[in-house]
Amino acid sequence: MRIVLALSAFFICAFIGFNKSRELKKRAEFLDEISVMLNNFSAEISFGTPELSELVDRENGGFARLVNKNFAELSDIKAAWEKACDELPKKAEETALLRELLPAISKSGSNGAVMALSLYSERFSRLYKQAYDEYTQKGGAFKQIGALCGAAAAILIM
Repeated sequence: MRIVLALSAFFICAFIGFNKSRELKKRAEFLDEISVMLNNFSAEISFGTPELSELVDRENGGFARLVNKNFAELSDIKAAWEKACDELPKKAEETALLRELLPAISKSGSNGAVMALSLYSERFSRLYKQAYDEYTQKGGAFKQIGALCGAAAAILIM
C-alpha cells in the first residue's frame, strides 16, 4: 500500500511540474501566434481594404479560430472578438492588448490600421520574448522541481 501511495505522490508532483512548464510554453506559443497574425493583418491591409471578419477568417491560429467560432454564432465580428478575449486564459496583459487592438484597427483607415498593427505587433513581440525567456529559464526548473518533490514525498511515505 505504501508503494502505491509513494508512486502516486511522485507522479502527482511530477505532473504538476510538467503542467506548469507546459503552461509557460503555451503562453509563449500563443503570443508568437498573435504576432504572426498581426503581421499578416498588416500585410493584407497594405494591399487592400479587407473587412476584419475576412482578415480573421484567413488566419488559422487558435485565437482566430476562437473568433471565427464565435462569429458563426453571433454574426458580429466585434462581439465575437470580445467573446474570444473573454474565453482566453486570464493573462491580463495580452488580453488587454487584444481588447485595445480591436477599436484601434477598426476605427482608423488603412494607413492608421497598419500603424496600429505595427505598434501592437511590437508589443506582442516584446511579450513573446519575455514569455519565451521565462519558459527557457523556468520551464526545465519546474519539471525538475516537480520530480524532486515527488521523489522526496515518495521517500517520506516509504
